[in-house]
Amino acid sequence: MSNFLIGKTIKGLKIADDKKALLFITDDGEHIVKVDGDCCSASWIEHMELPALGFPAKVNAVQELDMPNLPQSDDDYGDVTAVYGCKISTDKGEIVIDYRNESNGYYGGNLSWPDDGYFYGGVYGQNVSNENWIEIKE
Repeated sequence: MSNFLIGKTIKGLKIADDKKALLFITDDGEHIVKVDGDCCSASWIEHMELPALGFPAKVNAVQELDMPNLPQSDDDYGDVTAVYGCKISTDKGEIVIDYRNESNGYYGGNLSWPDDGYFYGGVYGQNVSNENWIEIKE
């Protein structure tokens, strides 16, 4: 996976308090990465793991991860929660992003990187972040 972060040094990382976006603070500025969901679905960041040796950390690789499926509930709406992951390998350890998407099972989610040129936000704006940033604690 080619990614704009490769070769950059991450100095810090923040998450929006609605869990719909991340703010990467790098050696060349700030970059927002958003979780998105197709049409009638909602996406969010469930969990983050930071590099063991902290920041600053130079990015060597970015890759999508296969994540285990969650047991599904048998509720009246047929909601399905899909689990996604992304690993950012750095010279100080790994950053692992665990994100989710909830839908009727037909739709999915993704991370929308700044160089993708694409952020949909959902039909009802359900995936648009408020971008109220908070520090991610180790």
